[in-house]
Amino acid sequence: MQPLCPARLWLTVAVSALVLSSIGTTANAQRAGQSTTVRTGTVSAMRSVDLNDSNAIGGALVGGAFGAALTRSSKSSSRRNRNAAIGAVLGGAAAASKTRPGRVYTISTNEGTMIQIATEQTELRIDDCVYVEESGGTANIRRAPATVCEPESAEVLADADIVAELVEEADECAAAKQELVDADDDAAVDRAVRKVKILCYD
Repeated sequence: MQPLCPARLWLTVAVSALVLSSIGTTANAQRAGQSTTVRTGTVSAMRSVDLNDSNAIGGALVGGAFGAALTRSSKSSSRRNRNAAIGAVLGGAAAASKTRPGRVYTISTNEGTMIQIATEQTELRIDDCVYVEESGGTANIRRAPATVCEPESAEVLADADIVAELVEEADECAAAKQELVDADDDAAVDRAVRKVKILCYD
């Protein structure tokens, strides 16, 4: 990998496989051809939304555990399973609610682009430095140390060891989300949601 220009403080790393949890087993499987991308940037805007409103979140990446719950919902014909997953993400009362509270964050990346991501996470604030991760078709946002968004950190962030660590963390988050998608009972859903919150939140 060629070192990135210090003026472009972002990391894009292609990996040949994403480790995904196999259904019903502790073994892992690999799916070739997928990639992990980690970008850095600053939260420049945010707004509260109903995550059920496709118009409100249109054009945004859908991240957090809610994004995984939606994927699970699309694969399941059981309304109970769908509500169990979404309720576990947002809280039990949300399972019966018509609205799903969340936020859309606008990120000004250090490469000069803009990203929007919708998530159930509400702890991020304007001017927070963040990582935006995309891995295996899923997205995630997490708070990063303020140092990450300083131009002086560009050379350090381009270091292969740092890149590998960020990619590993993104892949662990993606695997936890896949576990939620694959969960086959309420206990497995709850465990997977807890893993997502541990591995994907700041």
